Amino acid sequence: MIAILVAVRQELKPILRRADANHVVRQEHLDFHEGTLGGQPVALLALGIGKECARIAAEMTIHCYRPDLVISAGFGGGLQSDMHAGDIIVGTEILDLRKDQGSTLTWDSTHKPIDPGRIHGEDTPGLRVHYGKLLTADEMVLRAENKARIGKATGALSVDMETSAVAAVCAARNTDFLAVRCITDKVSENLPDEFNDFFVLGQLRAKRVISSCARDPRILGDLARLGYRAKYSGDKLARFLQAAVEQLHLPTLAARSLQ
Repeated sequence: MIAILVAVRQELKPILRRADANHVVRQEHLDFHEGTLGGQPVALLALGIGKECARIAAEMTIHCYRPDLVISAGFGGGLQSDMHAGDIIVGTEILDLRKDQGSTLTWDSTHKPIDPGRIHGEDTPGLRVHYGKLLTADEMVLRAENKARIGKATGALSVDMETSAVAAVCAARNTDFLAVRCITDKVSENLPDEFNDFFVLGQLRAKRVISSCARDPRILGDLARLGYRAKYSGDKLARFLQAAVEQLHLPTLAARSLQ
């Protein structure tokens, strides 16, 4: 079976609309949606934002389901000029950003995903699919100048906050791994500085959003724009994942949970 891990509900909902996964099993504080997608047995999970949430969720997923493949999926920020909103990135190498001091940038290369030739979907109408490096950072990269600088230094196509942690757990547990991201913000776009303050322990805090919007109403416009992008990119991501898993040839295992 395949486990698909995303960070937030906005990424999960479009996948659920394409899946037959109405059975929800709660493990600790995590709600797994069990069923099928594209004819394949799946367990779907929104794990929370950030590396620590991703690490805990990946450990729990492998412990409970022993999946044949874990797919870390979700939204990402573009790091190259030819990455447009709604573009799909399939990871060929996962980088973990260690230090960013402006002129000094260091990163590690973590567990490589399976050969991306095993996953397809680029023939699906309306999708632009790229293959390349994905970078994981500790927080959102908000400024266009920083995205461009990091993209130039690393060669990564997209940045997110979970992939390297999931990759590391899969490597330690000898579990096949794949990473798929859909671009929401282009390399040339700035995001409000307040965005990184909206999350505590991987969860969005509504009070912080309301407080920031009260101080600066312009943030409402940025949130509305990103909300539209999230819906657009979420639909693209779900379409790609459905088309991709339909073509994967994995052992058919019934989804199972701890009793």
